[in-house]
Amino acid sequence: MSVAGLKKQLHKATQKVSEKVGGAEGTKLDNDFMEMEKKVDITSRAVLDIMTKTTEYLQPNPATRAKLSMMSSMSKIRGGEKGPGYTQTETVLGEAMQKFGRELGDESNFGN
Repeated sequence: MSVAGLKKQLHKATQKVSEKVGGAEGTKLDNDFMEMEKKVDITSRAVLDIMTKTTEYLQPNPATRAKLSMMSSMSKIRGGEKGPGYTQTETVLGEAMQKFGRELGDESNFGN
C-alpha cells in the first residue's frame, strides 16, 4: 500500500472514531445520492450477469446438456417423473435482461 493510501485509511479511521466517541454526526447523504448509488449497484450486477450469460449463449457448455440428459434418463429408470429439462441459453439471457430492465426502470437507458 502506498503512503497516500495509508494516510487516507488513517484519516477515515480517525474520522470514524471521532464520530463515535465525540458524538459528532456523520455526513448525511441526500436521497438523490442514495438513488444513484442503488442504480449503479444494479447496473454493475446487470452488466456482470449479462456478460456471463452472453458468454454461455455464445459458447454453450456441452457437459451441461449431457448432465441433464443423464439425470432425465436416471429418473425414467427409477420410474419417477421426467427430470428437469434443458434450459435454453437464449431464454436465460433474455430473462436476465428483462429482470434487470425492470429493476432499473423505463427512465434508464439500460432499462429500456
